[in-house]
Amino acid sequence: MLKPAKSYEEACRTFRWRIPDRYNIAFDVCDRQTMAGADGHRTALIVETADGSVERHTFHMLRLLSNRLANVLTRAGVMPGDRVVVSFPQSLEAAVAILAVLKLGAVAVPVPVTLGEVPLAWRLADSGASAAVVSAEVGPRLVSAREAAPSLSVMVVADRAPQGCTELWTALEGASDIFAPLVTSAEDAALLFYPEHACGKPAGVLHAHRSLPGNLPPVEMALGFFPQSGDILWSAADWMGFHGLMWALLPAWHHGVPVVAGPFGQSAEDQLAVMGRHGVRAIYAPPLQLSALAQAALDAPHPLPRALATGPAALTEPEQALALRAFGVPAHEIWGSVESGAVAANNSSLMEQLANSPGRAAPGVTVDAVDGNGRPLRAGERGMLAVAPGAPGTFVAHWNATDPSRTRLTSGWLMTGLVGTRDLDGYLWPDPQALPQGCVVMDGFTVALDEVTAALSRHPKVAAAAVLEIKPGEIKAFVVPAAGVAGDVTLARELQDFVTTRRAAHEVPRRVEFVADLPHAEDGSVAHDQLLSMPVRLDAPSRDERW
Repeated sequence: MLKPAKSYEEACRTFRWRIPDRYNIAFDVCDRQTMAGADGHRTALIVETADGSVERHTFHMLRLLSNRLANVLTRAGVMPGDRVVVSFPQSLEAAVAILAVLKLGAVAVPVPVTLGEVPLAWRLADSGASAAVVSAEVGPRLVSAREAAPSLSVMVVADRAPQGCTELWTALEGASDIFAPLVTSAEDAALLFYPEHACGKPAGVLHAHRSLPGNLPPVEMALGFFPQSGDILWSAADWMGFHGLMWALLPAWHHGVPVVAGPFGQSAEDQLAVMGRHGVRAIYAPPLQLSALAQAALDAPHPLPRALATGPAALTEPEQALALRAFGVPAHEIWGSVESGAVAANNSSLMEQLANSPGRAAPGVTVDAVDGNGRPLRAGERGMLAVAPGAPGTFVAHWNATDPSRTRLTSGWLMTGLVGTRDLDGYLWPDPQALPQGCVVMDGFTVALDEVTAALSRHPKVAAAAVLEIKPGEIKAFVVPAAGVAGDVTLARELQDFVTTRRAAHEVPRRVEFVADLPHAEDGSVAHDQLLSMPVRLDAPSRDERW
């Protein structure tokens, strides 16, 4: 959509939105790639499994498999507009499920596989999902969470399907591979995103089919006028999150570019090896994963990509320097929120790349600092960073929310949720976002300490618990075992597994210490300072056996 240009001004001047009134994401990124003379046997997805084997899937294969699943869901009673939860790691099943749901006009609700029963149950209940298509590891959690979702009637699980669930591949074998994608309006609902963290009961963010083409210009700009001949894309972002889906997987397939997927939970060194084996030339990685990749690339063989994109957080000067040193190309930011979509980006061939700034508004979009009435402020004045009305990549509404003023001002400008400034050259300078009280950041995700404490307290072998941050990015649990229960390594690991199942993998305390009781302050609350200053136990396990 974005034409190559020699300057930012030229890119803006020559840009025009081209979004048809009738538009379906799945037809665009899959079926269209096999029609009108296009070679449907081009590789769309390269999947490398944990045992080292490689599977290559063409656009034609994706079309037939997603047609089969669309028929399975339709036969089970899923109708256009129904919500369907999808939860897979990067895999063929993830792609087929997303495409099938969008083809039949239903609304896909992506949920990361790392989320446990509690956040999964909230997403099922709040979305009113009538169906779910999930991986084998999510299957048991889905069954446990079903009680909270009275509308859920169809459960499809890939491999090892629990009782009461349909096995995915068995169902696909008996289904027809002929299915006509529903002709949807560009304004019809397509995707319902919830935060990738497990905190609280967040509102869903509903996006229409138009959101994919609406997010393309910043993505294409940050990836060096993506695509270029020979491009193959890899992303560290989860396909079950907004950024991985809308800024990596779907934009690549819109342009017919192959995507590489590696095994779930790989180290940075293994990810670099996967990219090298499959000739990856375009990379999108959020800042945390990009830093890990860059550090690993300093000591390990790795590919030199043509283009490297990150975001939504802007990189600091040391982070920019590290990425450039490791990969030989600058890391360009894509910026925006889940509500606004991608609205800004930078590209060092078009503009100066400045640390802590994500660049300028993308062609076709206006972003500015505004006051409480939605009036743009003068350059350099701090205000709410907002997007002017008419940007097609923005969301439709918050799910089950009746107050549009939460995000839209009376003037129609959409708030991004951040405060900052725009300078005279058009560069955006968002302020760092403050964490809510009682929350910390773990593995790039927000974690509410009280919620982890509550989860531990629900375990039958725990009498009381407290969870504290002992250093940035690391939390520790202090646990009082129930009467007659021994506090040992076995129980510690059992509690960590319990938090993983109930809450999320990124909320698991790295360390668990058993204490006789928890000290309390005068107001009855747990005395955190006393817990953190407790002397180290002489019988603590060795470093190799630390729990």
